[in-house]
Amino acid sequence: MSADDIRAKITRVYGGVSAQWELLIDLDFEFAESYSEYLDAAYAAAELEPHIRELLLLAHDASMTVLEQRGVNERIRRALQLGASHREVLDILELLSMISTHSLAIGLPLVFDPSDYTVPHSTTGGYWDAFEGPFPGVHGMMAEHTPRLFSAYRSMGKTLWRKNGLAPKWRELALVVADLSTTHLYAAGAKLHIDNARHYGATNAEIVAALALTVPFSENTIAMGLRALADLDIEAPRVTNSDPSNE
Repeated sequence: MSADDIRAKITRVYGGVSAQWELLIDLDFEFAESYSEYLDAAYAAAELEPHIRELLLLAHDASMTVLEQRGVNERIRRALQLGASHREVLDILELLSMISTHSLAIGLPLVFDPSDYTVPHSTTGGYWDAFEGPFPGVHGMMAEHTPRLFSAYRSMGKTLWRKNGLAPKWRELALVVADLSTTHLYAAGAKLHIDNARHYGATNAEIVAALALTVPFSENTIAMGLRALADLDIEAPRVTNSDPSNE
């Protein structure tokens, strides 16, 4: 693999090659080679249409546990360029507002005993029944102790699951990607949304391809560190490997 091959992979994943990547290629070609392949493999699964891939990456980067502005800008730009509608972009951003409920789902059972609460009639059937399994009593606690918030929460759910816009399986997989970002790792929510995605027709291959989209965010560690290294303006030692095309 040449330096240009590395640059091509990084451009495919991130839309361009940063100064930090150029520095990495210069300082440690062998790692740049293997890492670029790792990132490209995580990104480029054939099971996802290009605009869907960008929308799922948007769900990762725009989630309230990540908030990666550079990524949000790039993913929206590329999603629209690849044929996504503004409605689909909005669907992703609006769905992510519900990540805020995770604190309630975890916190309320720490305050109250779930076995003391029944399921409110307004949250029975369909999607609501699927929620009650992994989160028993949460809706009952919300209904009793935060009735106004519970009513608003139910209204939000109806609004978010309108029948136009992004297909249901992709909505569910967007939430899977957000739940399993390395800054969140909310397994209970991810399992619920994986099951729902399957219900709406998602294949195992599509689900796995979506999970792999949590990998490209790891590049931020390298970029941040190399930016700091470059700012020190000290000559860094080079690892003893090189671009074979230069030999």
